[in-house]
Amino acid sequence: MKPKVQALVVGIIVFFVVLFIGFGVFGRYFFPGPNPPEETMVEHNEEDATEPPAEEIFPYRCPFDGTPLKELPLRPVVVAIDNLAAARPQSGLSQADLIYEVPAEGGITRFLAFYYHGQAEKIGPIRSARPYLAAIAQEWQGVFIHVGESPQAQTFFKREDLDHINEMFHAQGFWRERSRKAPHNLYSSSKNLWQEITKKGWDEQKTIKGFSFLPEQEGSLSLEGTSASQVTLTYPSSKVTFKLSEEGDLYQRYIGEREHVDLETSLPLTAANILVQETRVQLLDNEGRLKIDLTGQGRAWLFSRGRVQEGRWVKEGKNPTRFLDETGKNFLLTPGQTWIEIIGTGNNVQYQ
Repeated sequence: MKPKVQALVVGIIVFFVVLFIGFGVFGRYFFPGPNPPEETMVEHNEEDATEPPAEEIFPYRCPFDGTPLKELPLRPVVVAIDNLAAARPQSGLSQADLIYEVPAEGGITRFLAFYYHGQAEKIGPIRSARPYLAAIAQEWQGVFIHVGESPQAQTFFKREDLDHINEMFHAQGFWRERSRKAPHNLYSSSKNLWQEITKKGWDEQKTIKGFSFLPEQEGSLSLEGTSASQVTLTYPSSKVTFKLSEEGDLYQRYIGEREHVDLETSLPLTAANILVQETRVQLLDNEGRLKIDLTGQGRAWLFSRGRVQEGRWVKEGKNPTRFLDETGKNFLLTPGQTWIEIIGTGNNVQYQ
């Protein structure tokens, strides 16, 4: 290649290289591309963080079954419940906070069902009053519910200050079930009874000192005492047995060999605690009515979680009955429904 041609070629190449570089610089300056994405700064606001829900606070405990409560109900409603064979199975016993079983005439027993925080849509069959049933309701500041009364109970009501509703003179809030024959067919409900109690102005707060309970964290621990997986109580016309469940936390109730159930749930009646109160039971009149000593003291047993402790019951005046262990301290109950079995003196309490 001639020198002139070679110089011309080199010059053209240099020209285009310079031009290319110039256009690149010019384009970047006058026609900039999109800016690179900026880093997003996320500020964490501690107030916006999801907090765990606040733990519910239950500052109170039911004095009858130890259930933690947000607030205390006003007072217990205490209902006299029939326990003749024609009255079984009863309704609403499984919803009660506390149940007494008490001797009555003819060797039968009658129940007192306590509804404090517990509520039932159907309670019964409701039966008549006896003075010792009324006295138990009175010591716990309850409103006593019954239909009819013995002459001795009538005297008690005239003498004592006890709020009570007798269906014979105040039928509102009660009904009769056609599927059962009288007198084993009178029923009510917690809602109905409280409506009538409110009408009478008896919906007032009462301070109730109840039972002592194991702390919640200790409720599953073994209790003191000897082994007792089965309890048998002999009444004149019936034998009641409580058998410990397979889980070991509740006693299932039997009358004779038959499981005792609640009509509304068809489930067996159970007890977390069984308190047996042995006392003197005397025949009062030719009708077979009884006098039951509820003041003073006597032998007592606590059955809970497959164990039994012996002690005594003590009642002074109109104060609630206390159940004490052999050291004189209150029995510690397992939270849950308690049955108090009042039974005459003698060899009527057996366990194994």
